[in-house]
Amino acid sequence: MLKLKYKIWLQDEGRTFGKGVYNLLIGVKNTGSLSEAAKSMGMSYNKAHNLIKNAGKRLGFELLVSKSGGNKGGGSILTPEAEEFIKTYNEFLDECNEALQTIFSKYFKNN
Repeated sequence: MLKLKYKIWLQDEGRTFGKGVYNLLIGVKNTGSLSEAAKSMGMSYNKAHNLIKNAGKRLGFELLVSKSGGNKGGGSILTPEAEEFIKTYNEFLDECNEALQTIFSKYFKNN
């Protein structure tokens, strides 16, 4: 049986925002740590930091607010703009999935 597979990302002068950055932001939201989010994805902290930094530059707003370590350690939180953006992006993906599934079913309903 055929299944629909696809990738969607937003692009402006290179790949700007896609599954990787989205998953990192969700990981930071859940753990309060970019390092932990990166580790859970099998990614180095430096790569994760660069992805987030570059995505923020291309989008025109900061994605994370970080605090340095200390007695209680450091951490990161999403900016309000990042919170709103991932909410919008998730809604966009849901609509894309629904539309693509409908189109796929129209053309490949017997598979």
